[in-house]
Formats: sequence, structure tokens, C-alpha cells
Amino acid sequence: MAFQPIANYAGLEHCLNAIGSFVHQNGNAYTAVIEKYGGVRQDLAVYCLPPGSTTHRLVRRWIGGADSLAQIAAGGCAIDQAGALVVWASAVPPGQPNVTKTGFQGVWDRIPGVDQPWSSGGGGMTGSVLFDAPLSSPQWDGRAMPADTGVAVDIPATFGAPSASVYVIRFIAVADAPNVRVRAGRVGGAPDYLTMNTQVAGIEVHIQGRAPGPSCHVSVVNGPAKVWIRVLGIG
Repeated sequence: MAFQPIANYAGLEHCLNAIGSFVHQNGNAYTAVIEKYGGVRQDLAVYCLPPGSTTHRLVRRWIGGADSLAQIAAGGCAIDQAGALVVWASAVPPGQPNVTKTGFQGVWDRIPGVDQPWSSGGGGMTGSVLFDAPLSSPQWDGRAMPADTGVAVDIPATFGAPSASVYVIRFIAVADAPNVRVRAGRVGGAPDYLTMNTQVAGIEVHIQGRAPGPSCHVSVVNGPAKVWIRVLGIG
């Protein structure tokens, strides 16, 4: 296969470099490209090439003359374990003391929620990244749920968690009867990716597992229950 352009570069002065920086576990390949438009407008652009695709998607652009007071001279990127895009570059950062002879410094930025969280498999459940402490919400501290009802839970908005496609959660439930089932499922899809049944009336049951994100559907069947949710991590 011969070289193909990453993007439509008609009208640009040139591209200084295009560095393949990171390949995600899901196959997404990221590259950092320095694109010169003219004057101080020399940008750092990050592109994503999905697996099996020949089309690069622009993820984010940092603009010379705006995000940097001069041209952005070089850069690279990675996706951290929380799914955020992290970039590093040589630039003149606005609002920072001019401490070098030319003003150029090594700089970085972090953009949350760009890709799926990933893990090398260490710590907690295999393939998960656990937070420093469980995340809670007053909305889910003993929430009374009537029998055969459900509600969509926006986990980032409710618990302050980063956006992710899978979360590690802890269910705690108590009911006035055994065999009341609490479930976490996909909004508009399967209701039971994670389920737990009460065993004895009035006795709390705890379970930990994975639930879909960034929103999941929490439901109760076979009777009413009080439900607690803790978000422990992602993946």
C-alpha cells in the first residue's frame, strides 16, 4: 500500500511530522501531527484510526497562536487508563512565565472521555481500574424503589465518575421479603447484566460486579426494595 494523506491538506504550507503515538487495546490507533497553516498558525492535531478503517478521525486540535503564543513545534499523545487523551508538545503556553530563552516549554493537556478505559489487568477485578475511593450519591443511599420499577442512572452526572462504557459497581439492597431482585442493565436493552437477590427479610445483601455505562438502567422485580449504589471503578 502506498502512502495516503491522513487528512485533506489542501492550502496548508506543510506538515512537519506525523508520529504514531498510541494503540488502544480496542485497536484504535492515535497519531499526533504538526500542521502548518502560515505565520504562527502551526497546530498540533490528534487523529484516531479505528481498526480496519482507512479514514482518520480528527479528535482534537491545539492551535498555534491561540493555545500557544507561537507555533506548536512538536507533540505526541496517549490514552490513559481512564480513557482520557493526554498530549505533550513543545509550545509557548499563554499565561505562563517566560522562563526559557525562546519561550518554548514542554507542555501537556488532558481531555477526559475520548476513548474507553483500559487496563493491564492489575488491581481489583481483572481488566478494571479502581478509583481511590468508592463514589456515592445521596440519590442512591437507601433509595426506595417500588416493585417492578426501574430508572435510568447517568453515572457521570450522578456520581461524578469519568464517562465510560463499563463500570465496577457495588449494589446493596434490603427488602421485606426474600427473592426480591435488583438489576443493573443497559438503557433500552438487556436489563440484567448485574443482578442480586435478597435472601432474608430485613437483612442487607451486597454484591459487586460490572454494569453498562455511561448510563445504566437499575430496576427491581418481585417486590419493593431499598437500594444503595457505589461506583468503584471503570472497566
